[in-house]
Amino acid sequence: MRIAFFGGTFDPPHCGHIAIARAAADRLRLDKVLFAPVGNQPLKQNSSVAGFDDRMSMVGLAVANDARFEVSAIDAPRMDGEPNYTIDTLLRLKHSLPSEDRLFSLVGADSFLSLSHWHRAAELLFVCDFIVAGRPGSGLPGIGLPGIGLPDIKQPDTAAQHAGHPLPRGVRMSGNPHSTDGVLEVSLTNDSGQHAVLYCLPDLNEKMSATTVRSSLMHGPHKGDGMAEDVPEQVAEYIRAHHLYR
Repeated sequence: MRIAFFGGTFDPPHCGHIAIARAAADRLRLDKVLFAPVGNQPLKQNSSVAGFDDRMSMVGLAVANDARFEVSAIDAPRMDGEPNYTIDTLLRLKHSLPSEDRLFSLVGADSFLSLSHWHRAAELLFVCDFIVAGRPGSGLPGIGLPGIGLPDIKQPDTAAQHAGHPLPRGVRMSGNPHSTDGVLEVSLTNDSGQHAVLYCLPDLNEKMSATTVRSSLMHGPHKGDGMAEDVPEQVAEYIRAHHLYR
């Protein structure tokens, strides 16, 4: 099976999340996309407005209409209260799968921009191949892919050049990017000779974010009005019923 891990706060899950997952599943022929709400995000600790159980329930409702999508508790809050690191979750998931399965990690372009700050970032890209979903206005410094960023992926030579670069030190492009069926493939390598592929979806037009949706629900002039335009209707009903984001 071809399985993608799709992590995030999902606070709340919105139509943009579903559109990104559907595009990735369609273009990369994914058998399954695991939507995994994060328990305690390392770069934004204790930032979730809704609790983990509510986010799990909302994601379950959001993905119910596509047989390829599942909600997963693999990134649930840790018993020791420590942050949930993506590399630990991916390694645990990879080791739980049959050897013939292929694992991907699906992220938005805005998240990918911060990759160099993630825990054990230089190793992360070689645990599994990443799918990067482009979003309007989310350029990737150092990565010049049509609709995504700059002319090419090259490892900067100095610390000053590295500022703002999404790739960790020691990770660089191998060969030239090429496009197939709406997917731009970028081969990567590192100083240890490992190889990985970035699968980029550069032309998605999903402008909404959970922060924007949440702000509208909490602070808009007509709180909750038009919510179904931003989130699946079942999620909107859950939010109303449980008085979330008030």
